[in-house]
Amino acid sequence: MNRILVLLLSLVLALPAQAFDLQGLYEQALTASRQGDFVEALPLWDRFLEQAPEDAAALSNRGNVRLALGDVSGAIEDQTASIVLAPDETDPHLNRGTAEEALQDWSAAAADYLWILERDPQDASALYNLANVRGSQGDWPEARALYGQAALARPGFAMARSSEAL
Repeated sequence: MNRILVLLLSLVLALPAQAFDLQGLYEQALTASRQGDFVEALPLWDRFLEQAPEDAAALSNRGNVRLALGDVSGAIEDQTASIVLAPDETDPHLNRGTAEEALQDWSAAAADYLWILERDPQDASALYNLANVRGSQGDWPEARALYGQAALARPGFAMARSSEAL
């Protein structure tokens, strides 16, 4: 009986430590990503997602790292998986749109940005990225208008202002 009690107690005590280790791993991966150390960040995200495959934010973050490392299809795969798990979140749509732009899949990228703008017409990042898409498609008047809207939506958005001026 004492052995069973000791076993149960050790299992209960191990759970918070595992949760802490998992949170620590998440923080390590996030720090490496934010510092631009994508080669270090990718295996950390992989390890985290092995233990928490349903974490939509981690999938989106790994997708960003994969895009930075040139794995565009992997990035789109991660962003899509994130969207399935958290369908109302805008970040994976924005991130997937950026990856789709890298493939010059303008219609798919525009669809992601428009999805965001249907929910928040003043989302400066979606406006700016959609402007980039419209410019890539040769629709410069629409691109200019969208850059202007992005600059109005986020005062101080220097890239939007300078892009509008071009």
